[in-house]
Amino acid sequence: MSTPFPSSKIRSAQPRRADASAPRASGLRNASNAGEAYRLSRIQAEGWNAAHRIAASALDKLDGTQIELLNPYKSDPERMRWSTGFRSALTY
Repeated sequence: MSTPFPSSKIRSAQPRRADASAPRASGLRNASNAGEAYRLSRIQAEGWNAAHRIAASALDKLDGTQIELLNPYKSDPERMRWSTGFRSALTY
């Protein structure tokens, strides 16, 4: 029985890098950065949603300290991204 494809090894076409680094390692770093960026964007969305769950009359009475007390995150960058989302909801 003959095989439909030649038995020789075929390499996938990947562009060569000037620094000869492995494309796989770079791809993992990019995927990791993309995953972290996505996670932080979701935290920012949580802050935005939290602001929209509060009644408009109550939002007018909140000051910066009270907003920070609503933030469920204890450290940066999560804490900063949640606050950014919350504050951006107040401007729209």
